[in-house]
Amino acid sequence: MKGFIRALDRGQVTSFSRNSYEVVFSIFMIALAWFYRENPLIVYPQILYCFLALLGSNFVFNYLLRRRTAVNLWLIDLILLINLWTITGILLFSGGGDSYFWVLYLLPVFAASLMASLKDAAGVVLLCAISLVVMSWPVSPDDLAGLLGLSAKIAVLASSAWVVFSTSQARKITEAGLAFKRAQVETLTRDIAEKESALVRTASSNEVGTLVSGVMHDLGNCVSVILLSLEIFSEEEKPSRKDLDRILKAARFAKAMVANALGIVRGQEYVFEPVRLREIAESAEMLTSYAARKAGATVELNIPEDLPEIKASRVHLERIFINTILNSVSFLPQGGVVRLSAGVEGDGLKVEISDNGPGFPAKVLEGGVKAFGTTRKEKGGTGLGLFVCEQIARKHGGRLKLDRAAGGGALVRLILPLAGPAA
Repeated sequence: MKGFIRALDRGQVTSFSRNSYEVVFSIFMIALAWFYRENPLIVYPQILYCFLALLGSNFVFNYLLRRRTAVNLWLIDLILLINLWTITGILLFSGGGDSYFWVLYLLPVFAASLMASLKDAAGVVLLCAISLVVMSWPVSPDDLAGLLGLSAKIAVLASSAWVVFSTSQARKITEAGLAFKRAQVETLTRDIAEKESALVRTASSNEVGTLVSGVMHDLGNCVSVILLSLEIFSEEEKPSRKDLDRILKAARFAKAMVANALGIVRGQEYVFEPVRLREIAESAEMLTSYAARKAGATVELNIPEDLPEIKASRVHLERIFINTILNSVSFLPQGGVVRLSAGVEGDGLKVEISDNGPGFPAKVLEGGVKAFGTTRKEKGGTGLGLFVCEQIARKHGGRLKLDRAAGGGALVRLILPLAGPAA
């Protein structure tokens, strides 16, 4: 039984009419029948009942079709048969083969041509032709005008079916081509996003690798302070409060450093929340302090504590500060200085990271920030640091620009909206 049902399955169609043309056309024909009510061929009230049945059935069918994304072809067949039966009734009560309402047969013909196959459209045309021949019977061979009129009606139905079917096929081919191109665009967009994410991950790994030695060094200092203080603490008969405070301070510093480093490692998702810029800058300064000391440089923070909170991703802003500080440190001479300053500008914050090093080359300033645009490949630079900073700034609805500092060094200017990125 299931096999028999599967054999009868005609499949589904997703391209079908969701308009009310049939309803509008039916109303127009009802009005036409009313104006020609004096015509002796029209039978009242039977023809009005048939028109109301046609109007009601098409209204119901259009309502059902609007609620579906796909329709079984058997339902389309049922709609066409009901329309054929109702239109045949209209012709029967308006003169049969001589009725000028024969044009209503174009409704099922158009529907079959648009929604079904050429074979289905030809079948509907054949049924309409048989109906017209039956209602025009008997046709006398001597009635040339009658024969020509019947032939013309059948020819109109057949040619209309062919034109509508050809047009719908051309439209389907065009839509299929557009769908294929849209799929290609979506695939390319997804690839671009994945490659951009890969760049950010690569940069993140590079940052972590750069920070590891400094974090380990400063953690070692913290552990040494804790151990030495504990030894003193255990040997003294009356432990000093100063030794205990020193242990607590070193432990908290170590904990903060580990937490900040883990935030950089894990920080892939943007979580926008109210944050204070000075806290983020202090955390970045802590993580880069070893690299600065090793290069004989210092990092100065000039960020007011009373700056308004900004809606941002804490870990990603921290990455901007870390990248820019490390970038400056790598070019600074002995005794160099990196300065971080910030202030309110309009409805946002303006942050400037400057140094007294050689500054950005002219080609970098002219070309802007680009991935892999490093000038220190021989020192292990990837050219991703500032590129990732610019991407992060854009994600925050802000912008990042490279410039020259007043004394000739490098200047990175960052503008961030207080309200965060636009929804």
